[in-house]
Amino acid sequence: MKMLSWAVPGLVVLASGAAPAAEPSLCARLADEARRAPAASWAQADPLSAWMKPVEASPPSPTTAALEFDPRWREAVGAMHDRPLEVQQLAGSPVYMASEYGGTANCQVLVLVEAKPGQPSRQLQPPFDLEPLELCVTQSASFARVLGQPALVVGGAPSMTSPDIAYRIATWNGQGWAGRCSITLKRRTAMSFVQRFCPPGSKACDAGQPVAQRLAQAYEAARAANQPLDPVAFNGGRRPDGVAAAALNAPAGAGNVGDVNPPFPLFGADEKSLDPMSTVFSNADPRRLPVFVDGRWWMAVVGRAGVGWREGDAVLVALFAPPGRAVDGVASYQFRVGPTGLAEAVARDEKP
Repeated sequence: MKMLSWAVPGLVVLASGAAPAAEPSLCARLADEARRAPAASWAQADPLSAWMKPVEASPPSPTTAALEFDPRWREAVGAMHDRPLEVQQLAGSPVYMASEYGGTANCQVLVLVEAKPGQPSRQLQPPFDLEPLELCVTQSASFARVLGQPALVVGGAPSMTSPDIAYRIATWNGQGWAGRCSITLKRRTAMSFVQRFCPPGSKACDAGQPVAQRLAQAYEAARAANQPLDPVAFNGGRRPDGVAAAALNAPAGAGNVGDVNPPFPLFGADEKSLDPMSTVFSNADPRRLPVFVDGRWWMAVVGRAGVGWREGDAVLVALFAPPGRAVDGVASYQFRVGPTGLAEAVARDEKP
């Protein structure tokens, strides 16, 4: 049998039956939307809200009521309380997510279930390996509408202090999971001065502010690089005098710079009007070093604000006279780190 062909001037016709190009994944489309978004949108608390809308817990129904207390799924997630499991339904499908939350980190343990009317429910394998993941604090799994399409979304910010966002996304095609992909969004940040607390007549207050801001910036850079703060390098090659050096090496004690929760003096400010997540040192990673300000050495504590191990978006710096007790505080400064725009959007397809 002969193959027919046509030749038209200026036109090439391929009759080889080439397959059409694959449609871009949800993640690729989401990345394109992110790149076109105004820079101001990336400073919002939920910068993806225009394209990714979380699904709330499913409204009461016989199916959700059965799943909430089904002993199989309660055992699967290790439910230890009498309260019902949180159940979500993937829109337009018989796929449900039953979750249990627990611990101070609000860790999520989940099971995916297919529940069709008149049939026993059955467990579904997730589209991604969830075992290595710790769905705690900033990480979670939920159903959402991504660009209007129902999907399973897993991820969030890598940590409480990271400006970045990373998600893995999958859809349901009626028979199983499909369209697996991932997206990572990196955001630019900037540090700004918020406020300071100083006792009346403190000479170190004005002189200490630019030093405190440099210290806050150096702290953030050191943490990002997993490096210590070098007090000699920070102080332009100066080495602290004996009193300051001895105070730096003083044993830890309640209420001084060596405490796991160092003091952040407020010098009479109304504490009831202040957010403790912004005006109390977190114990996650406070650092101490001598600093040279206004012609003399002081003890400095720098770290993220927060409660316990939880960290917020404020960086605190407090200066103390040796030996570094709470009553030796001379100035406290609060800075805030916030996202200012999108630096990079990367989308990848994932294999089943």
